Amino acid sequence: MPELYRVDADWQDWLSEIWDEVDSIASESRLRQAVVRATNDTLTHMRSFLSKGIRATYYVKKADIDAAMQIVKARQRGRNIEGRLSFRYRQSLPLSQFGARQGKTYVSVKVLKANRARRIQPGGEKQILATKKGRAAVWIARGHVLARVEGREKPLPLYGPSFMAFFRSPENEASIAREESAWMLKRLHHHVRRLQED
Repeated sequence: MPELYRVDADWQDWLSEIWDEVDSIASESRLRQAVVRATNDTLTHMRSFLSKGIRATYYVKKADIDAAMQIVKARQRGRNIEGRLSFRYRQSLPLSQFGARQGKTYVSVKVLKANRARRIQPGGEKQILATKKGRAAVWIARGHVLARVEGREKPLPLYGPSFMAFFRSPENEASIAREESAWMLKRLHHHVRRLQED
């Protein structure tokens, strides 16, 4: 599955942020465990945070986004603790999940919340073929918007735009980094305190 988002950091760097709290805990393995748990908590939170941000821009349902984003739980690789979010599709969703509606010879979809719905019909960058009168060139079936395209025998399933454009905008990159850092430290405080209570 394509990778959508990653938390990857030196576990000792994270602990240095709260070193006054951990100095009395002798076991390095227990400290690493606290970082792993905090990383997994952060991934769960960031899935919700990213889902909300995507839904504020794109006309998609929460259930569809949440089902497509899967957590690959954190593990240690060398000095780093690494976890990630993977996406079931091509860093987007099937076009059918963008409010798709079937017309007589076309399908209308609404991709961006700020824009009006548009028609997917013959021509365009996908080179969708025109068909005989009354026969759909684009249609909805098996959970996909399918199209007959030039040079391809089988219908082509169509997907929405890559969500990576959302992640790579400077404003969103900064917001995501701030949220990850704040949540990671919050959960690290929590798990280190739990170690001290044991």
